[in-house]
Amino acid sequence: MKYKVTQKFEVSLEKLLQAREDRYKHLDKFPDLKNVSLIEEKKEGNRIIQKRKIDIGASMPPILASALSEPCLMEDSVFFTETNTHEFKLYPPDKENVVTITGVSVYRSVDENNSERVYDVEVKSRLMLIAMAVEMAIEGIHKHSLEKDMASIRKFLEI
Repeated sequence: MKYKVTQKFEVSLEKLLQAREDRYKHLDKFPDLKNVSLIEEKKEGNRIIQKRKIDIGASMPPILASALSEPCLMEDSVFFTETNTHEFKLYPPDKENVVTITGVSVYRSVDENNSERVYDVEVKSRLMLIAMAVEMAIEGIHKHSLEKDMASIRKFLEI
């Protein structure tokens, strides 16, 4: 299952990119981000490589509860600073056959005072008989988390 999400921000691209980085340094102001734990971060040239753990306990669909050993997703993330492109993969620990979310988001300038990020995402499940239901449930959760993420950036920027 594939989908696209476009989010618009009434700030310059430079401010949007700064907020993308800095908000995780101020988690006390963003309770919606407290379910995200940074496991590892390193910078290699023009790449910021991160591994995060995301607790989905409160939003985990019942259809996934029996298939996952713990209610979380791991995220492997690479942000390319030269192109403002973020490549990511989310998956349950040790259970990539249950579901994976892969995607690319691009941060770009619309004009000097407006910017956007555009997500191209694919959700795949290889569970027999219920794959489509799992994909639809995860798509809903992921889209909701993208909205919460956008809200946290907006709050950080106070727009």
